[in-house]
Amino acid sequence: MGRIPHRSLTTFPSVLAWLATRPYFTVVQIGANVGNSPEDPLFPFLHRELPALSGERLARCAVVLVEPVKEHFDSLCRAYAGLPCVRFENVAIAESSGVRDFYRLAVDPEAHGQPHWMRGLGSLRAERMTRLWDHHERNNEQQRFYLEHRIAEPVPCATLHDVVDRHGLDGLDLLQIDAEGYDYEILKTIDFDRLRPAFINYERVLLQEDEPACRELLEGAGYALHDWGLDTLCVRTH
Repeated sequence: MGRIPHRSLTTFPSVLAWLATRPYFTVVQIGANVGNSPEDPLFPFLHRELPALSGERLARCAVVLVEPVKEHFDSLCRAYAGLPCVRFENVAIAESSGVRDFYRLAVDPEAHGQPHWMRGLGSLRAERMTRLWDHHERNNEQQRFYLEHRIAEPVPCATLHDVVDRHGLDGLDLLQIDAEGYDYEILKTIDFDRLRPAFINYERVLLQEDEPACRELLEGAGYALHDWGLDTLCVRTH
């Protein structure tokens, strides 16, 4: 099952501080986008900690960054170039392997006077920029711009277990998910008898009517849930 974290770790910064003290740590980030952005909660931590690794920590730490959009993936690889223990997956995490349509913005939003964070709104859910947007962001101008420039791009998919097995991870300290409304679908695929991350952090606000079921799933799997910002941090309790 891996190491059980101290139950007092109820904030994301405290989790990162705990990881920094461990003999080694394993992380999978789903929806890593371009890496170096204000919305990425892991980029500063990994760039601070990974260059200092040596000895057994260097041999045993593993960070797997997952991003389906090829141009974002290429930027992600450049953002982490030269750092040890980092591995990359140019796939979307889904219920099964294969090819799926991934809905995303096809242009640089900043070049059109829109905020940079809109480049990270890609999702396997076609309704991310319609129904989910209407219930969360509610900015009509940004929505119109996005829908005018949206494409459905075929991307390769893999399951979380596929990725974990491919990289030989026997457990996870932190599973970070930002899948723009697809987080619950990913969480439902986890066989918690096989894989029980010490911590799971997912984006809560876009789950909407699925949020209660998502919470029930994770609490039933032995996690205590702590909401913060747009996310929920799940701490394994046993």
